[in-house]
Amino acid sequence: MIPPGPGARSVLSPSLPLSYLVAAAAAFALACAGVPALAGELAGHYYHPRLVALTHTVALGWITLSIMGASYQLIPIVLERPIWSERLARWQFWFMVVGIAGMVAHFYIGRWPGLLMAAVMVGAGTGMHLVNAALTLGRVKRWSFTARLIVMSYTGLGLTVVFGLLLSADRIFKFLPGDFFPTLHAHFHLALLGWVAPMVMGVAARVYPMFMLAPEPSGWPERVQFWGLALGVPVVVAGLLGAPALVAPGAVAVAAAAAAHLTWVSRMARNRKRPALDWGLRFVLTGSAFLIAAGAMGLGLAFDVFSGPRAAFAYAVLALGGWVSLTIVGMMLKIVPFLVWYRVYSPQAGRAPVPTLAQLGWPAAEGLAYWLLTGGVAGLSAALGAGDARLIGAAGAVLAAGGFCFAATLARVLHHMIPSTRLPVIAGSSDQPTREQVLDALGGVLDPELGMSVVELGLVYGIEIMQGAVTITMTLTAPGCPVHDIMPDWIRRAVMAVPGVESVDVRITFDPPWTPDRIKLSPRNRALLN
Repeated sequence: MIPPGPGARSVLSPSLPLSYLVAAAAAFALACAGVPALAGELAGHYYHPRLVALTHTVALGWITLSIMGASYQLIPIVLERPIWSERLARWQFWFMVVGIAGMVAHFYIGRWPGLLMAAVMVGAGTGMHLVNAALTLGRVKRWSFTARLIVMSYTGLGLTVVFGLLLSADRIFKFLPGDFFPTLHAHFHLALLGWVAPMVMGVAARVYPMFMLAPEPSGWPERVQFWGLALGVPVVVAGLLGAPALVAPGAVAVAAAAAAHLTWVSRMARNRKRPALDWGLRFVLTGSAFLIAAGAMGLGLAFDVFSGPRAAFAYAVLALGGWVSLTIVGMMLKIVPFLVWYRVYSPQAGRAPVPTLAQLGWPAAEGLAYWLLTGGVAGLSAALGAGDARLIGAAGAVLAAGGFCFAATLARVLHHMIPSTRLPVIAGSSDQPTREQVLDALGGVLDPELGMSVVELGLVYGIEIMQGAVTITMTLTAPGCPVHDIMPDWIRRAVMAVPGVESVDVRITFDPPWTPDRIKLSPRNRALLN
């Protein structure tokens, strides 16, 4: 077994993923603001230095930093293994941020030697991430669908970075064979389909059920997603590089994977136990709807139904701005509040009343961001297809406003980072504790996402009391639950406040596994889920 690396710990510091996600959100707001400013350039050909800078602000600054940051929070959950080295991840962050800033700046001014140096920094940062991921994955015992797609995604990331370094060097030394634009298209699709798509699909299979309180997906869509991407992506890239006849069959395979993914998402949405959707989940599901439009455009380009830079522009916006970006925005609205809550309020859980995740957010701004971003992406895609600078500027202004609302929402959440120092005074007693007193205490231990107690969720399986020694047998919503390592401490703190309790033993079991049917949907609980 590979030992943990330097700086590894069982519970990751929330500041690590937060640093990536905050930097990514800043890049997203910058990119949204850049769209109306570059409306004139966007009305022309897509290969313009400033547009390439904008594209890499989205692809590297927004999407790649978001996925890397979220992976440090989500991969330990979905794979049930800690990250190999937190210290390496922190070094990687600075390599990535400085390198991405350098690449965007040198693309903008069209200086290729400086671009190559910045690209090498991004390559080094990505290499650190891949080493960390590989040594983490090396300890995985069960190769689930999610684990296999994460491996596929990281393989695609490595190839995408090597491809990008070669393209950067080619701008100086001119050594790559073939035409430039087909090679550029292959690079784009390797990043989108080989790196981003497997990660989104793989993580969604584990995370969406937790967020929606839905059964984990299974069945034929799993095989279609895996093999559609495993076979389709290399065929599409090979076709773009020099065998055009391969593009169409490769695109069909990728489209089948996308259709299977959408089948899973629709099943989870239909079978969810959570009756109402918060804005984060609405973003995620709307992003999935944009995948339908992006897939249709992609097939149209592959079969020459559409052609030219205008159609390519519209396709890229639907894919990167619609499916990927809206999905990431939704995931951030779920992850960032949890990380802030974990850092600020988790130490007080079980000792004092703490807010739920919903109380950390800003629903009005989230809703405004939803309508502005979804409308802006749809309008921008149509305006780019038409090639009208005024329409592009108008859609870009809507998008920029949505980006501002999203950034304001995250700022509101991050405002909670200063923790309260007020702790309750707990009075002791020698009275024999009762089961009812213990249940009342457990009623104050809330799931931060749902705002419901562990009792209401049906997580408590048994309570034994022997002369002040309390043993609690309970479960969690999933083996990879984000609060797996800290929930026992919350339970102990709450129960130790009961008069007469001298010790608390918390035993976590997954036999039988928890299902959403265990929730007691009283009118109060249904209101909380709403």
